[in-house]
Amino acid sequence: MMVSATDAFTLPEDTPKSSITTVNIAGILVYIYGLEELTEEQKKDVVVFFHIHGRTRTYKSSEEAILQILADVRKATSRSGTKKGFIGVTFDNRNHGARAIDTISIASWHGGNENHGQDMMSMIDGIALDIQTVMKYIECYLKVIKPTKFIVTGVSLGGHVTWNLLSTDPQVSEAIIVIGSPDLSSMMADRLGGYKSLEEIPENTPRWPASLSPIYRSRDELITHITGKKILILNGEIDTLVPDKFTRPFVEKYGSNNEIEYICQPNVGHIFSWEMINKMVEWFIPFLN
Repeated sequence: MMVSATDAFTLPEDTPKSSITTVNIAGILVYIYGLEELTEEQKKDVVVFFHIHGRTRTYKSSEEAILQILADVRKATSRSGTKKGFIGVTFDNRNHGARAIDTISIASWHGGNENHGQDMMSMIDGIALDIQTVMKYIECYLKVIKPTKFIVTGVSLGGHVTWNLLSTDPQVSEAIIVIGSPDLSSMMADRLGGYKSLEEIPENTPRWPASLSPIYRSRDELITHITGKKILILNGEIDTLVPDKFTRPFVEKYGSNNEIEYICQPNVGHIFSWEMINKMVEWFIPFLN
């Protein structure tokens, strides 16, 4: 299968498929990949990575990425061997897939959702809580492994959630953000009507209640205080949905507070590209050696 670095990632048929284990944790069907492949030694020291899917997608899109990452990481570490276990975890986000209540709440303003601002942030907050719940209980439910590190990764909506977890959860000290934004206030103001900031949004705008602005500002303020974490940021240069212009200022102003690798891929829009997948694989390998 010939692919370009700028092509959107899709799982090739010949990618070796890891085992899939499904567990109900707090009413969430959680999908765990690679559990059966672990040796007895690896089960005692397991790196668990979450991959959070984007808005309007389901866990199946995350599953494809997880299967590719596990296959490539396993191949890269097969010669030297690794004493650490490595598994991937995902689930349907709130109001997505098997957890869907309606379709309008995951749409944008352009898609006819007048509450896109509220729905976006409330979903982000809720998904972050779900990740924390699964982190808390996964060892109890699987029973055979000892998680020693949690790494969170996510695409688009999943990337926004990942920023939240970096800023609020001390367990999350490493993360990969794919086309997610640390500055949702500016991004959503721009998406709403080309406004430069929340302050420019006119009063009594039906699509943006005044009570929503403090919620967005508080979220973004917490992100500016992220310190001492290892972060890989992967953006597309021509992404118009989650533009890189809302990430670059954060990297320039606060990047020195963390160990950040920041890549804005040329000629790539709002997609999860093959180059991004390959970079994720490279980034994971040192954690297992």
